[in-house]
Amino acid sequence: MKITNITCYKKEMGLFYIKVDTDEGVYGFGESSPMRPDVLMQIMNTVIKPQVIGMDPFQGEKIEEAVLRKHYKISGQLLASAYSGLEIALWDLKGRYLNQPVYNLLGGLYRDRIPLYASSMSRDLTHREEADKIREAIERLQVKAVKIKVGPRFGTGLPVDLKDDELKVKAAREAIGPDCKLMIDGNSSYTYIQAVQLYERIKQYDIHHFEEPCPYYDIDTYVKLAHTLPVPIHVGEQDWNIYTFRDFISKGACHLYAADPVKCGGLSSAKRAAALCRAFGIHYVPHNTTKGVGFAAAIHLAASSPECSNYYEYNIEKNSTRERYLKQPFEVKDGCVLVPHKPGLGIELDEELMEATLEVIR
Repeated sequence: MKITNITCYKKEMGLFYIKVDTDEGVYGFGESSPMRPDVLMQIMNTVIKPQVIGMDPFQGEKIEEAVLRKHYKISGQLLASAYSGLEIALWDLKGRYLNQPVYNLLGGLYRDRIPLYASSMSRDLTHREEADKIREAIERLQVKAVKIKVGPRFGTGLPVDLKDDELKVKAAREAIGPDCKLMIDGNSSYTYIQAVQLYERIKQYDIHHFEEPCPYYDIDTYVKLAHTLPVPIHVGEQDWNIYTFRDFISKGACHLYAADPVKCGGLSSAKRAAALCRAFGIHYVPHNTTKGVGFAAAIHLAASSPECSNYYEYNIEKNSTRERYLKQPFEVKDGCVLVPHKPGLGIELDEELMEATLEVIR
């Protein structure tokens, strides 16, 4: 079997899907992190596609070498994100060809339902609006954990307001009650001392984990945080190679690791992160907010990886671009997403709708 074509479907700042076709009529879908679909398109068409057309889709290591190692001069998050979509599509393709769900190809079914936390992406709501939003998600999904944003987000240039962050966390805890787990996500907003000061302000609200409080690349700061704050530190959603995985995990810079399959190079790379988590005795809690093909990949990762033993992220925004292209939505029951058992990723996309509403490049 040979790869014959790669088709890209994109919507600016919303979606980047990849379809891989073969000479035997078998195909697979993947997804890349959609931060800059225009740039990902250029990388896919000029860097990745020329390398993989004609290759055997089962030769994953050779394909990874042809794309990532050969182009080491431009290695980085964008190349890894683009490659992630291709790599996930190849797993979907192989599963369809073998009539097996992807989790069986990744190690077998370890769990058939994944506990979720309701993840709010908002930074523009009042504290009351945010509290109402997460309370509604708890009632609708029956989840036992939620996550809210704190800080202004890395790169905005805005000053932090620790008092306002404290009031937001307080409102959230009062809204969800004492038994629901509360997580916070800083998106790299704080310096080391600001992160410490914020935790001192909010520690009475029983924080389950503190995600990416400081700039995501600063391993030394995370080592200090992990040894200073009595709260699990969660980091890794931006990371894209095994050496960064190794350094964060082996140096004790986190308690929860979050390499994202749509950013880190796909499922093979994610499984390497899981193995490192096992070796160092920490949880693997992959970041994923897609609710589409990428979420399906993350579900199969969790289904086959013992290290994925914590709550999984579930985007509660109601304007999900990706979800509309699923012929059948993911099944959420009693706060858990049920693992799909059909071949490949176990989902089917509405290709007619994609052709009609997305930019398509063949």
